[in-house]
Amino acid sequence: MNDNPTITRIDYDDPRSKAALDAEQRLFAHYGLEYKVHFVEMSEPNLRVRVLEVGAGQPLLMVPGGTGDALFFAALMAELRGWRMIALNRPGGGLSDGIDHRQVDVRRLAINTLRSVADAFELDHVPIVCNSMGGLWSFWFALDSPERVSKMAQMGCPALILNTSAPFFMRLLGVPGINRFIAPKMKPKSIDTVLDGLRFQGSSQEDIDRMPKAAAEAAYHFFQLPTYLDTWITLVSAVATLTGGNRRYQLRAEQLQRVQQPVLFVWGENDPFGNLRIARQAARIIPNAKLHEMHTGHLPFLDKPQECGRIIREFLSEEIQ
Repeated sequence: MNDNPTITRIDYDDPRSKAALDAEQRLFAHYGLEYKVHFVEMSEPNLRVRVLEVGAGQPLLMVPGGTGDALFFAALMAELRGWRMIALNRPGGGLSDGIDHRQVDVRRLAINTLRSVADAFELDHVPIVCNSMGGLWSFWFALDSPERVSKMAQMGCPALILNTSAPFFMRLLGVPGINRFIAPKMKPKSIDTVLDGLRFQGSSQEDIDRMPKAAAEAAYHFFQLPTYLDTWITLVSAVATLTGGNRRYQLRAEQLQRVQQPVLFVWGENDPFGNLRIARQAARIIPNAKLHEMHTGHLPFLDKPQECGRIIREFLSEEIQ
């Protein structure tokens, strides 16, 4: 892999960045949440990760999926009061520096990113709440540094688990030429339509209609950032092919058998990334895992944040055997 990957620095004076920051503040205010912003400087690769800190109490590390925008955890954070929630924005998302995922070892990037954030916040043994690509990153970190992770709440199908992959239309982003035609269609045209894309992730129209306008505004403005489309294209190109997940990065049964931590899967029956058969199989393979099935899509914390918050609170409060 390239030792000098292409990195996109965020210009905070860019009107798009300012609009995104304003929308993020309105979203968190909607849920009555105050947050602090931190920046973690990484050395390998040399990029800056933006981290949101919400609340006080025992620390909880949160790792988002998709392009890595932590703002989508806002509704869940409102259900997890009493924890000191440390939500990182993965490279390319949430105003963290962007990176060309095709030029790096994505697994090494994941481990280095989570370790850098854990070191910066002195998280020696911390539970993780995560989703999708963030779920894969968290499994990698837990396998590499088991002493740093106490337990994991995996919301939605973790990326590339047990031979799963992204839906076909998303895998087309990894096809050179075709991706440049498809990618612009992923950028929303308006605030009023931005949440419509959640239907492709299994969310019901009823659940989408319940989401606040502030969520749509934040999503719209973060999806206008210059790193958004590049992150989708380079990430999907790196981890998936037209026929399925990149074998190099797949999370196989023999790896899941080595997971030492208690794991809670919170999995929607309409998850297009992996069905409940996969969920039940994963829960059987991991030595200390359980499954909570929900009537949601790939993003249960957006579809039904109250139920998701309740089951995660119960899991986090359980004593580790």
